[in-house]
Amino acid sequence: MTARVEQAVAILRAVAGRADPTAPRSLAAIARPAGIGLSTASRLCAELADAGLLRRADGYGTYGVGARAVALSGRAAAALGPTVHFELHRLAQDTAETVVLAAPESGGARIVATVASGWTLHVPAVIGDRVDDPRRALVRAASPDGAGEVVVESQIGRAVEIAVALTAPDGRRVAVLAVSLPVYRAARARPRIRRLLTDARHAFERALARTHRPAPTRDGGPAPVAGSGVGPTRAIEAAVRMAEVIADSPRSVTAAASAIGLRLDRARRAADALVRTGLLARDAETDALHVDPAVHAWHRAAFAPTLALDGPARTAATAERVGACVFVTTLTGMRSFTMVEHIEPLGEGLRMAPWLGRPHPLVGSDGGPTLAMDFDAAQLAQLFPRRHGAAEYEQFVRRVERVRADGTLTMRSIDEFGITSVSAPVRDAAGLVAAAACIVGATEDVSARLPELREAARALAADLSRDLGATCAASIPVLAGVGSAPIPSPH
Repeated sequence: MTARVEQAVAILRAVAGRADPTAPRSLAAIARPAGIGLSTASRLCAELADAGLLRRADGYGTYGVGARAVALSGRAAAALGPTVHFELHRLAQDTAETVVLAAPESGGARIVATVASGWTLHVPAVIGDRVDDPRRALVRAASPDGAGEVVVESQIGRAVEIAVALTAPDGRRVAVLAVSLPVYRAARARPRIRRLLTDARHAFERALARTHRPAPTRDGGPAPVAGSGVGPTRAIEAAVRMAEVIADSPRSVTAAASAIGLRLDRARRAADALVRTGLLARDAETDALHVDPAVHAWHRAAFAPTLALDGPARTAATAERVGACVFVTTLTGMRSFTMVEHIEPLGEGLRMAPWLGRPHPLVGSDGGPTLAMDFDAAQLAQLFPRRHGAAEYEQFVRRVERVRADGTLTMRSIDEFGITSVSAPVRDAAGLVAAAACIVGATEDVSARLPELREAARALAADLSRDLGATCAASIPVLAGVGSAPIPSPH
């Protein structure tokens, strides 16, 4: 049955490994890259849909990524997630250019995370896209043949790409970090970008050394895993459960088999099949199994389309229930970007201006401190925009502390007199803050109904988090708070 597992993984990758994994994909388009017949693809898609890995779309015989696959992606990305979140934003802030994290794939690389440049003219990068051009620095750095180059550089057309490979403790190239920029800005920026990439590589590899340690054992056996129980009966289900437990923490086949209640011989066959497909990799030093970093792209690529699909109805329902305006904002570089909004009248003759599709500086934006709450104080000191002064920085950090402590943040607008917002964090499948649910209204109205609006913001954030597959506990660093330690100076 290992051939069936390999075919199922090929189908799952054909659906989930796209720039929009939620978009319907036909059986023919699924079967072709998987290299299997339509009848076999139909049966396997039905089984994967029943298991929650695919979702039946509206069109007959079409499928999108399922909630279980999104959750698997988030679980696999969770351990390295805080490092990705900070280092990509730090590079983007220090270079003002597009920053890309990609995972090696056969003959290319898959973009798994990115922070876009704020410049009008910039090099684009889309999560989930595959890069095949062998001239690209991303592809060359991902290839074992590029072992002699520490920093790899390419120029294709008017775009320059500078990349470094990130290696696991056993020497495997597990990811590539790159900065992409127009050629006319590269001449001046090149030396600094190379130095910043080298620093970031060291930070990533320290994190990889921590996250690639096998799961701890107890009394000579593997640590128990929540949700394990009766052994699975189908080969695909057995393989999926193995991938899920390994996504939580790298472990040996024996430890994974014990954690999910699977016979060791079946576990070995499932693991071998998953390694052949590339969904799992074996550590050459410890023999522990790891989930392919390309899987990390699935939940990040599904984020924006899921929010666009489910967000409008949820925000409209909240806005109509509480009689206030509702916005859902995301972190774009160190700016707040409005992805969803519902504007309610705030009194006769009054109307809130629309913010949909508009960025705003993080300082002073509704939900700005909420969006930054996964950065600790030392990280905020490096990321805080230089154009703002020390007083604004200290106020921002204290607001971050408040939302971390209370779960919501109430903030009077800096730019608009008479406006107050209440925001709550929306988390993604890896447990990180992916958006802020913001309820905004006239100050006198918000102040009179603060408990109600705080609860409404929490409820909306929880609903959106569930839509995004937030099943992981958030990994939240401890901020240096008032009375515990001084707030670091920015930069």
